[in-house]
Formats: sequence, C-alpha cells, structure tokens
Amino acid sequence: MLLVRLGLAVAFIGSATAAQATTVVIFVEPMTFERYTKVFDTPGRDRVLMCMAPPATSGCTELPVKPHR
Repeated sequence: MLLVRLGLAVAFIGSATAAQATTVVIFVEPMTFERYTKVFDTPGRDRVLMCMAPPATSGCTELPVKPHR
C-alpha cells in the first residue's frame, strides 16, 4: 500500500508544470501506522517528505524524487 501511495505521489509530482513546485507530505501515525497525505504548492523544487503525524516531534525524512521531463 505504501508503494502505491508513493507511486501516486511521484506520478503527481512528475505531471506538475514547470512553473509550480509541489511538496507532498506523507504523515504516518506512530501507534497505528496509518498514513495520510497532504499536498502543498510551494516555491522551489518538487519534494516528497515522510513525517510522523502531529503531535510527534521527530523530523521528516525526505524521499528521493527523480524528475520525469
């Protein structure tokens, strides 16, 4: 399931236009390992981050994204 969601996130980022950048944040609940995704339009490059869901205080892990142009 994680690979499917990650694949969809990467496909979404790959289809973004050159003028916009997208940050996809995948939040993971530490107790149940449930995941949910938020998408933000941000300046800069496209990024995928995996983070612990709030109120966790640990940092986020940036996942590698290959540009498909």
